[in-house]
Amino acid sequence: MRKTSIQRICLLLLAAVLCWPAEGAIRKRKIRERRNPDTLIVAMPSPEMPVSRKMNTSAFPVQISVTGRVVQIQSDRNQLLPIYNQNGVLYLTARLNKGTNWLGGLPRGRYFINNRPITIN
Repeated sequence: MRKTSIQRICLLLLAAVLCWPAEGAIRKRKIRERRNPDTLIVAMPSPEMPVSRKMNTSAFPVQISVTGRVVQIQSDRNQLLPIYNQNGVLYLTARLNKGTNWLGGLPRGRYFINNRPITIN
């Protein structure tokens, strides 16, 4: 009687091991799905045209002025201000304090701050 119960347990464990999918099989299936040429779509952005994603703006109004290579930003509240490069890709998120903020150290180029183009010479 004891031998029969041990045999049943062993058979159940063997069946579970044989029926349980291995992690490698699942990973291989996912890789095959990703490499299927029918479902693969690659978007190649043009370097001349900016990416057509919507740029975030600050939650509260700000006044922006450029003096040489330094950007002066006047804010009425503490907030985060996203700064995008000329291609529309997020370059920096600046933390603004209430009052006048000076932002220096930006490389030369064109940036978008609050959907307004800014040029650093």
